[in-house]
Amino acid sequence: MNKRLSALYDKIPPGVGVIDVGTDHGYLPAALAASGYPGRIFASDIRIEPLHAAERTAARAGVSERIEFLLCDGLALCPPDAVDTIVIAGMGGDTIVKILDEAEFCMDSRYLLILQPMTKPEVLRYWLAYNEFEILSESLVQETGGLYQILTARFGGNTKLCDAELFVGKASLTENLDLYRLALEQLEARLFKALGGMQGREDFSPRLRLYREVEKQVKELRKSV
Repeated sequence: MNKRLSALYDKIPPGVGVIDVGTDHGYLPAALAASGYPGRIFASDIRIEPLHAAERTAARAGVSERIEFLLCDGLALCPPDAVDTIVIAGMGGDTIVKILDEAEFCMDSRYLLILQPMTKPEVLRYWLAYNEFEILSESLVQETGGLYQILTARFGGNTKLCDAELFVGKASLTENLDLYRLALEQLEARLFKALGGMQGREDFSPRLRLYREVEKQVKELRKSV
């Protein structure tokens, strides 16, 4: 597995069961099965081709009988009583929100959510905070030029975030502060570029004010870490 998948794997505790939503090639479920994960293991995908690829991965690893494959949209076929860990990784934050929003059973403190948005992390964090999920921890993984954010969350808490923290998370919850500083630098560069393109445009006025406020908060966060 690559560094991103290895980081996800390390966050999965022994438990009743785990589901990997959008499993793609199924490397994560196969690794869990091969390592002796004690609970049930589910791999789901909305498309049949990735699910077949996951089945082939499991067969090569000799763990086909340990993994249950589900062809469905998000968590639609996930049996709620058979899992206590939900992994949703490798898709946009808005897509992760849609999956969670359509699976109301997730709003229960028995489920640990392990989430890795490829884009729009601010949408995901806003949804979690608004819907009373506590963000338990954050980590960053740097690989092949990309910086990947991994969140763990559980229903029944209160996570307060400023606008800038919606994009990068809270420093106090982040495991690697060096990469957190890098994430702040990258966000500040994105904001600077975006603000440059908005100057003098009245139609961008509300967004311009928001971006300026986020930029100010990013500068404050950089000073504090």
